[in-house]
Amino acid sequence: MLFEDNITFLVLKVLIIFAGTIAMMVSTTSFKTIQKKAVYIAVILSYAVFVVLSTFLIIYYFGYEHFLRVFILTISCPAVLLLCNISDEPFAKLVFTGATHILASLYIAATVTLINTALHGNELSDILLRLLSYLLAVLFEFYFVRRIWLESVSTIKKGWSVLSLIPCAFIILSVAVATYPEHYTKRPLSVVTLYLLGAVIIAVYFSIGRYLSVQNSRLWSEQNKEILELQLENIRRENADMEALEKQTRIIRHDLRHILSTVAALAESGDTQAILDFVENTAELSEDIPKPHQYCSDPILNATLSGYLASASKAGIALETSLSVPDVLPVDSSELSVCFANMLENAIHACMKLPEGERKMSVRCFNSPKLMFEVAYPFHGKIPLDKKGLPKPPDGGLNSSVCSIASFCERHDAVYSFSAENNLYRITVAL
Repeated sequence: MLFEDNITFLVLKVLIIFAGTIAMMVSTTSFKTIQKKAVYIAVILSYAVFVVLSTFLIIYYFGYEHFLRVFILTISCPAVLLLCNISDEPFAKLVFTGATHILASLYIAATVTLINTALHGNELSDILLRLLSYLLAVLFEFYFVRRIWLESVSTIKKGWSVLSLIPCAFIILSVAVATYPEHYTKRPLSVVTLYLLGAVIIAVYFSIGRYLSVQNSRLWSEQNKEILELQLENIRRENADMEALEKQTRIIRHDLRHILSTVAALAESGDTQAILDFVENTAELSEDIPKPHQYCSDPILNATLSGYLASASKAGIALETSLSVPDVLPVDSSELSVCFANMLENAIHACMKLPEGERKMSVRCFNSPKLMFEVAYPFHGKIPLDKKGLPKPPDGGLNSSVCSIASFCERHDAVYSFSAENNLYRITVAL
């Protein structure tokens, strides 16, 4: 039963479907930091008013079935565009997510209509069933789907344009099956066709899930490869330092025999002052022994910090360090090392482009109240940021190290910041 004569009921039903669909979209979408929340709330409320008015006018002048044929243009498309303005996700990915939820909402709405018709229910029972259905759908998505979805697709940046065409095509096909030549409740065969199409949609989405899983696994493999390469580089640096230390120690041990012989000869002569002068002069030899730095207790992270800070020092970059790294790290030390390495590498490359007198770098780490790592270096000018707060290079591309830092922060709910103020560029990560 459609209750086509009750326009108030039809508008209320459409408003519930609209609100439920928007809530489902929001439950699996990440949003950027909103400065003017009141403005966005006003825009959303204004759009809700537009939905009510446009729905009423279309149903009043053209009928409910005509509204079902055009709601994609009057409601669905503007809703996706609205979310694009407040989400930090790529447009194609947001279209895929939004269209998928619209498709799911179509089947929820159709199922509620069929159940209410089978039970010979009235307008009130239809509204209550619809409210309950969307409430359960939103709760399920928020508590069970959101985390899995955001984690599984956070590293996938390509391929969304093609994938977004799939739910869009299914929406058009579902609407055609459900409303042409008349409403599906008036054609039992169309109901069977609609749910057979639903089975095909489930199979296709299962294939999409497998594809996304393979893509995510491949990207994780690349990330693990990057971690292993960093560990190998750190081992090579440590071996080089150990070889230098061993070589220097052999030289000093060889010289030590001559020093002791000289001291013994002076002692036999009884010249105490000569012994003291000789010992004072030869004490400077100990300063030539390289002293390994110990920045933290974790060997992987310590090797990373030691290696990159040593590289910066060799490159003539004046270092100002204040590192307080906790013994227990909040995340895996290998992943954290990759993040810190990218930050330091970015800073070293930037400093090498500066005149020799301006090459300096500040590296700070605090462990209270949260672990925060910050790298700062001189910078002249301004850096434009995209809507995710990432710097835009002049060539229009995106620095791979910047992408890696952002990906690390997204996986571990960390906060990152790229800023350029007072001729100083800062990269900050807080866990």
